[in-house]
Amino acid sequence: MDTRSGQSTTATCIARMKHTPAQTLYHRFLQLTPSAHSLTAGVALSPLEALLLQEVFLSEYDNKPLTVKEVLELQHLGSPSTLHKKLAHLRALELLAAEHRGHDHRTKYLVLTPTALEHFDALGQAMQKAMAMHTRAA
Repeated sequence: MDTRSGQSTTATCIARMKHTPAQTLYHRFLQLTPSAHSLTAGVALSPLEALLLQEVFLSEYDNKPLTVKEVLELQHLGSPSTLHKKLAHLRALELLAAEHRGHDHRTKYLVLTPTALEHFDALGQAMQKAMAMHTRAA
């Protein structure tokens, strides 16, 4: 605590903090999205579930769909049992589906459902709106 002013040094630093344009843009994006962890249907996802959904989205977008086995091997996200539980929950929410491709029915590929695609579309629209506001303000 700053004994001369009676304020904590953290509060003083926060009061003087200037925001970069990138921080301002991200702030606007967050304000325009109810939450990156909430779906358009109002269903809240845990942070891990949101990350798993994003991993599937990124892979599917790049035409490299993930298998269930590959997701369970994402050790930086959690243990296989934890990831399996989260995948099961995302499937129960009808955000992910598993499908077989080709003749090998042992491998299950994870695909986004229309509900999940609507969620990512809403996030993209919020980002476009934030960019438009940011461009007008600049």
